This record gives sequence, C-alpha cells and structure tokens, in this order.
Amino acid sequence: MGSLANENAIPTVDVSAILSSTASKKEQDQVINAVRDASTTYGFFNLVGHGIPIEELRQVFESSKRFFSLPDEKRRQVHISKALGRSFRGWEPPLIQQHQGDVLPDTKETFIFGREVSADAPDAGTFLTGPNLWPDLPKDEFQDVVLAYQERMMALSHLIIRVLVQALPSEWQCPADALDGLLVDPAIPMRFLHYGPVKQKDPRQFGVAAHTDFSAITILLQQPETEGLQVWYPPTEDWIPVPVVENGFVINVGDLMEKFTNGFYRSARHRVVTFSDENKHRYSVAFFLDGNLQFKTKALDGSGEETVAGEYVHSCLSRTLGTRGPLL
Repeated sequence: MGSLANENAIPTVDVSAILSSTASKKEQDQVINAVRDASTTYGFFNLVGHGIPIEELRQVFESSKRFFSLPDEKRRQVHISKALGRSFRGWEPPLIQQHQGDVLPDTKETFIFGREVSADAPDAGTFLTGPNLWPDLPKDEFQDVVLAYQERMMALSHLIIRVLVQALPSEWQCPADALDGLLVDPAIPMRFLHYGPVKQKDPRQFGVAAHTDFSAITILLQQPETEGLQVWYPPTEDWIPVPVVENGFVINVGDLMEKFTNGFYRSARHRVVTFSDENKHRYSVAFFLDGNLQFKTKALDGSGEETVAGEYVHSCLSRTLGTRGPLL
C-alpha cells in the first residue's frame, strides 16, 4: 500500500486500505500521505487496488473500438453538432481542438458522453447538460457498458475527492465532505479517445498537445502495451512518461482542484505523443469530474474569492475550441 514510485517517476498508489473495513488507521494514513505527495509533486499518480473487475475494463475498451470501427457515415450520425444545445455530446473528429497557437490541432478523435439528462429536463441543452447521443450499436454492447462504467467512475471519484480533502493541511480544518457538493448532479464528460497512426513526424503535431485539464480530477484508463502520455516536471524541466499499470487508472489533478486548494495540489501540463514508425492505434478512456456546475467555494484555506465550477470550466474549454467556443 502507499507509493511505489522510483525517483522522478510517476508513483503508483494502492487505495485498497481506504476501501477495506479491516485496514488500520495507519494503513489508511499511508494511502492519504501517498496521494498527497503525488498530487503536490507531480499532479499525477497511477491508482490500483480499486476493486473494479478487470473484465469490465476490457469491456469498455471493446465498446470504444466498436465505435471507432464504424463507417464514417455512421459516426457522423452522432456528430457533436447534433447534440442538444450546448450539451457537448457525440463524435468529435480529429483536428478540432487546439491548445496553443504554435502547434497543430490534436490528431485525436473522440466520442463524448456525460450524465444522462432527459431532453425535457429544465436545464437540458445548457452547458455540458443533456441527453447523450448513442451510435447505431447493440445496446448491450455499447450503451449499457458505457453507463455501467460511468457509475464505477462516479464511485471512484467520490473516494478520490474524499482522500484529497483528508490530505489537505490539518490547519485548514476542512471537513471530510468539503467538496462533496461537486458530486451532486455533476457534469462528468467522458471521452472515448482514439489516436490513429502518425508516421510523418512534425514537432508541432501531437495526439493531444501540452495542456492542463479543466476538471477537478481526471480518471484515465490507458490501453495496455501502449505509451505516449507524458507529464511536465518543472524541477528537472523534462517530460516524464506515465507508464501503463495493469488494472490501474491514471489520476490527475485538474485546474479546478488546484484553484480550490490555492495551488496546494498541482494541475500539471501533460501531452500525448503518437508519432510511430509502426501502424499503431492507441485507445484510452478519460473521465472528467467537472462537478456540479453551480458548485462554488473559496479556496479551502479560506483565501480568495469564490469560484463557480461551471463558469470556470466553460471559460477554459471555450479557449481551446477556436471559432466553436462561442457555441458552448
């Protein structure tokens, strides 16, 4: 249990003691301390010991591959432009999102879904809120798998948020439920990501260019036997690879969490490098806890002004979508 990191390597944290009814306080404190160390030093860690069956992780990858194997016309049926209002759901082709002006748009393609909200709900069609778009695939092979995985990610998010709060400085006197409001009817955009082969090397081209996540936390499932995710580490001014850990998740601190903790936790720049001489495809599944969009709080040390989660995420996302930003 605790951190399994080598020096200047993204650590792995086993959280099984937090889930155990028989673990000692010392064992649980070891986990809390390991999460604190990883989140303040790197802003990233691999998480294991979560209890989610590996078969469910395989199923979600199979569902992702089923979608990206569909003919172009089938994917276009659920194009993001068909989402209700500003709900931001559906298929996003490659070369849409651009994080800086001096790099090319990301090569990734994504399928985006979130918390299922009925089209006749009062807030349907508002930012990140509305019904999902479902492709022409068998319900039990796609929709059911996606929604079951989403439930797993919500439970895991609750655990991670509680641990992050418990790991804050004791002098802040934060109650354990200080950020639980984020988890009430939250915006939880989830992305199936596909990176096609990129054989022509261009220093301006990335699967995803360097950026920070706008969320409170991100939970990423990486495809086994792949590489490409890298984290910027300022002390050495270098990009550190994030290894794929079997049956593990990559957890990273997002901008919202950094803001809510007045910089105590670090939202780290990261990127995905996909250039390869081989004909390789890379898949991953990202779950972003943007949280309840009306949730607002000052930094948990009592400083600064209140930040409203939805307003903050909206402003960040708009900047990366160019001319499409005002449509959100």
